[in-house]
Amino acid sequence: MKPERVAKILEVGPYPPPRAGWSIRIGFVRERLEEMGHDSQALNLGKNRKIPDPRYITVNSGLDYLLKAFRYAARGYTMHMHTNGDGPIGFLLTLISAVAGCIFCRRIVLTMHAGTHQRYFPRERSKYFFPVLYLIFKLPKAIICNNQAVKEKIMEYGISPKKIFPIQAFGTSYVQSNESPEEASLPENVKAFFADHDAVIFTYIFMREGFYLDTLVEGLKLLKSQRPNLGCVIVGSLEDNEPPVKARIFEQIDAARLQSNLCFAGDLSHDAFMKLMQKSKLYLRTPTTDGQCSSVFECLLLGTPVVAAENNNRPEGVFTYLADDPQAMSAAVLKVLDNHAAACDQIVAPEVRDTVGEEAQLLVAAALGEPLS
Repeated sequence: MKPERVAKILEVGPYPPPRAGWSIRIGFVRERLEEMGHDSQALNLGKNRKIPDPRYITVNSGLDYLLKAFRYAARGYTMHMHTNGDGPIGFLLTLISAVAGCIFCRRIVLTMHAGTHQRYFPRERSKYFFPVLYLIFKLPKAIICNNQAVKEKIMEYGISPKKIFPIQAFGTSYVQSNESPEEASLPENVKAFFADHDAVIFTYIFMREGFYLDTLVEGLKLLKSQRPNLGCVIVGSLEDNEPPVKARIFEQIDAARLQSNLCFAGDLSHDAFMKLMQKSKLYLRTPTTDGQCSSVFECLLLGTPVVAAENNNRPEGVFTYLADDPQAMSAAVLKVLDNHAAACDQIVAPEVRDTVGEEAQLLVAAALGEPLS
């Protein structure tokens, strides 16, 4: 049933495909807004942003983005901007949307993704970007973040706590799949890889700095010396996000003779990703900027142990190690593999709320000028 007042909301960020991280969240929120009867569009900033698709609005250049941000603000859309503290390009895109929203009396809602350890966030890491981040936090009508710890760090910029809403990037939408993990299908090369290895772990990476890929390769080399038939499935695109990184990492893989121990699965559907979670011995999470991370929560809910780089935001029950220490990574993985039953028993299942619904309600209230709560 259509609501009495229809909110017009423009999601601004990476839109699927691929379904990963922010794009999954944007997809879930947009679907919920449409189910509620509201007008939700997506301005795609992802890697497929120039490919025409009826599901989203393309962005062909920086100028195209600027024009479309102002155009949709003028048409009465409240922009829901997705960003983090990792770089000036994201800051500029956010400021453009925020200024457009202010000019047309449609102040944006900002989602600050990831945790308390990013390149230019929190305040003590902002350096010369402090004034920019202050504006990024000051101009929106409301700010959504992952948890209370991130909220407190945003408040250090002089931002009122009343406009900051911790909403976890995990909830019922993430576990209500079209298929159960048992029914979902994995790619044939991944199935064969499981059959050929004694124990299989998996990790999810991008070919860019911040995922501690040198540490990952060196840690896997150490693991192979202890467990020669250990396998690691690597999920995620291998495109050159930062071209020198991929070449360097594959040279290290060749030098460590890890080819037979690795399986590159590429981008997986969400159902297949959860199937991999359930089938693997553990999930190895290498970045530190990700905060708590939805895939970590999904693994814990399915009963799969998680070994993750410490970032002071990991959920209870996660085994942690220092992000740049391959020996510590190797030791943590071996500890879980050697005591797998006990590691599974230590898992603390996360609370599962309808956080997508909470976020959608907040966006509607902001767009319609209603009280935020």
